Amino acid sequence: MVFARISVRLAVSEDNLGEKGVLTTLSSRETSELIGIMQDLTRLSNSLELRQRVGERLLGLLNADFFASYVADTSGRGFASRVSVNMAPDNLKLYETYFQYRDPITQKLASRRQAAHVNEVIAQSDLEKTEFYNDFLQRDGLHHGVNYHAHDGSVHVGDLRVWRSRAKETFGRREIDILQAVGTAFSNALIQHRRFAENLRQLDPLHTLESLAEALSLTPREAEILSCMTHYGRDQHIADHLGVSITTVRTHIQRLFQKAGVNNRTALVAKLMAARSN
Repeated sequence: MVFARISVRLAVSEDNLGEKGVLTTLSSRETSELIGIMQDLTRLSNSLELRQRVGERLLGLLNADFFASYVADTSGRGFASRVSVNMAPDNLKLYETYFQYRDPITQKLASRRQAAHVNEVIAQSDLEKTEFYNDFLQRDGLHHGVNYHAHDGSVHVGDLRVWRSRAKETFGRREIDILQAVGTAFSNALIQHRRFAENLRQLDPLHTLESLAEALSLTPREAEILSCMTHYGRDQHIADHLGVSITTVRTHIQRLFQKAGVNNRTALVAKLMAARSN
């Protein structure tokens, strides 16, 4: 487990772990969950899948019961692109259509730009008097909450909303420090994904893709996958567009990486940008 702790230290800045260095207090199970999260953040190229997987692991890491994650929509007035764990889809649809516009906590938590307990923005006794608590949170059993909201400049790029049931004790400073550490790495990963997508949109698709396909001796299917990456981004959307499995898409993407001599999408964008300039 010594090597595991070293790898976590390399992935997470000590500056984000509180004055007492929360890493030194992690159990073997918690260390394993944290390592898994850091591996997912570097391995997963799909932002939706990344948020889902991090949420699943956070429940174990923080001894929590419920998770949801959203991204601010393009208007900046609401949240969309939901993933969740242990929450009823119908209840979350009510949040998206009604309760998010009567939510007394989330915008305040988002403005903090760091891991924060819900009770930092509203007293628990006051929260329990609200329609939001009684008709939304309590329907799934959410009682104690912490949030982390990631931003790229002024743009909200994703969040981590973690909750416990009433049967458990509330989150303490230790759990908030752990969430801050995970959130910092989570934020960096989402920012990289966003900038990857922006760089793709700036490319001249026809000229650049034809040039790169010829230079790398891509098969017709590989060239098609590359073209879809510039239009659809997410692996599942590419698979749906082409009518193939997501496994097939990812196999072709790995072959693209090999032929381009890169190991991730960011490096592939650099290749595309270089091809455009030639």
